Amino acid sequence: MKKICLMAAFAALLAGCAGPNPYRAPVEDRGARAPAAEPPGSVVPVEETPGVQVIPVGEAPVIRAQREAPQPMSGQAITETLPVQPQSPAVVALLENARSDTGSGDLRTAQSRLERALRIAPRDPEVYIQLADVQRRQGQFLQAEQVALKGISIASGQDSALRRLWTLVAEIRNEGGNSAGAAEAGQRAAAY
Repeated sequence: MKKICLMAAFAALLAGCAGPNPYRAPVEDRGARAPAAEPPGSVVPVEETPGVQVIPVGEAPVIRAQREAPQPMSGQAITETLPVQPQSPAVVALLENARSDTGSGDLRTAQSRLERALRIAPRDPEVYIQLADVQRRQGQFLQAEQVALKGISIASGQDSALRRLWTLVAEIRNEGGNSAGAAEAGQRAAAY
């Protein structure tokens, strides 16, 4: 019986090998030579494609004149106030929930909510203020300072947000043991 089973398995194996192979590897014809590559630095003419027109920059027509930016008078600085964009309802809810989490001492949940709000509204200084404050409370002074400084770069032109962020940087540096840096940040906060 053992011999019959072994013979049947061998016959099945041979029958499978004798048939056409459905899993043939593709064969690439390498007999035809590719055109020789041009030496480096040589100019190769490009075939023109229909529908594409290249116009040199000097000959391009001017569609409309660009707006002229107002020039500051000598000795006078222009303080540009950027319009504050309204917050989305999702960001408002995340900020409120993060405030309540911070008040109840659940700083990890607050940080998670604020990081989510940051992904939704990466240009909102309020998110940076709250996230840096939560990280400061957790003792993550380096990360908190980096977040606050990023918020400062985002909040250009928004004096109240800049004042709050620089005050927060002063607190972070003071708690982190950098009293000279804290004094500098305090001076910057007083400028707003």
